[in-house]
Amino acid sequence: MSRPDLDNLFRALTERPQFAELAPSELIPLAGKGLAHSHVRVKGKSVLLRLPRLRSGENAGERLSLEAEMFTRAAPSDATPRLRGTIVPGALVPGGALIVDDIGGAAPRLPADLPALGTAMGSIHKMKVPDEAGRAPLAAPANPVAATVATIDANLALMDKAGLDQKAKIAFGQELAWAKEFSTNNDKRFQGMTRSLCLYDTHPGNFISAPGGRAYFVDIDKCLYSFAALDLAHTCARPALAWDPDCAASLSPADIDGFMRAWALRAGDALARETLSAFRPFRRLVWLRTTSQFVRFRVEGTHKALDGRYADHAEKAIAAALDVKTIADQRKDWG
Repeated sequence: MSRPDLDNLFRALTERPQFAELAPSELIPLAGKGLAHSHVRVKGKSVLLRLPRLRSGENAGERLSLEAEMFTRAAPSDATPRLRGTIVPGALVPGGALIVDDIGGAAPRLPADLPALGTAMGSIHKMKVPDEAGRAPLAAPANPVAATVATIDANLALMDKAGLDQKAKIAFGQELAWAKEFSTNNDKRFQGMTRSLCLYDTHPGNFISAPGGRAYFVDIDKCLYSFAALDLAHTCARPALAWDPDCAASLSPADIDGFMRAWALRAGDALARETLSAFRPFRRLVWLRTTSQFVRFRVEGTHKALDGRYADHAEKAIAAALDVKTIADQRKDWG
């Protein structure tokens, strides 16, 4: 963040009695490793400020209110930071900010910390879900798989602008055809599947490993009511595992099995049985969703908003994921 932005943030924050004695030097900007927010640590207060990066035409108040609601709904899991306050959008801070717990810890060490990530996700997924009327303002697609396929289709429509190898385009076309068939053929099954509060962008870099063997999901801005299997598949998808340089890793089948066992122990038998039965095709679907998102990133340059080494690493991760050899190697896992 620039110094003027920090100065205005300081003025807005110190209007609150609990921060009235704060010194400007106690606002510490963190590295910009996320696409949607800037983060500022408040020294000595055990809180972080999350400042949304507004998109063109976006309503700042609506976005901040929605994200605050996501934090509130996830809080009973005790696996996410708690919301401590809100700085409403205004002249000093146009996008506003959320004041949330500053979770002490570090980026996960993989694969050692993977079971802790599974336990945290199980704590969130097992929470009671409101009836349909009570799910708003969070998204709750009638068929989460069909919604996922629509996202993939929209992303892959950009392939001609992404400079892809022709073999990669053919492979993605075949995978999209499979995804559409999978969605259509299983529509009735999906209608009956359990919905959970889901996190969507569950790559390992969005977790903090804390002392005592615990993990917390900290980047709450895309929560929706969906299928737990989609969240779990994203955590162990190859392109998601490669995204954050602080915890990039490759996983063995045994690593993934351990992750799923830890999740199942926390999530409970009924949800675990249903989710495990769908996990393999959902892994394929989410790999395609994530890789297709990289097609969009390449075309739109979204990842260039990251700081320094994170932007450089993202560029390499995108290139690797869209490489025709990588795609062919990944497709071998699906048979």
